[in-house]
Amino acid sequence: MKLLHRPIELVLAAALGGLLVRWALPQPARAQAADSGPRYVAVAAEYMTGVSLLYVLDQETEHLAVYEAHGGGPNAREVVFVGARDISLDTRLDGFNDQSEISARELREEFEKRGLLPPPELEGDGE
Repeated sequence: MKLLHRPIELVLAAALGGLLVRWALPQPARAQAADSGPRYVAVAAEYMTGVSLLYVLDQETEHLAVYEAHGGGPNAREVVFVGARDISLDTRLDGFNDQSEISARELREEFEKRGLLPPPELEGDGE
């Protein structure tokens, strides 16, 4: 009777192991499309099944626009304007809502200590 239980236990253990491995491994990255020209950069990414997001960055004005695209049948397809923002000040922040273990300031100080960056007073951006 014990011999009959062993194969069942092995099959159940293998199935459970397979599920655990599938759960523990990272999910594969989804393909993203990107294109750019002298002024615009566009990046599309799948948001959920049948819905993609399109990010368009105007490199001259530093404005970001976001669109949501829905697929499906001919009558169900649509592109919805989600929002836009002037990101020129956003990109000047060293950190905002940053949950990193090391802040940008601490990282910069460590790089400066090791001589990998010039001290801030020697850096200039022309302003």
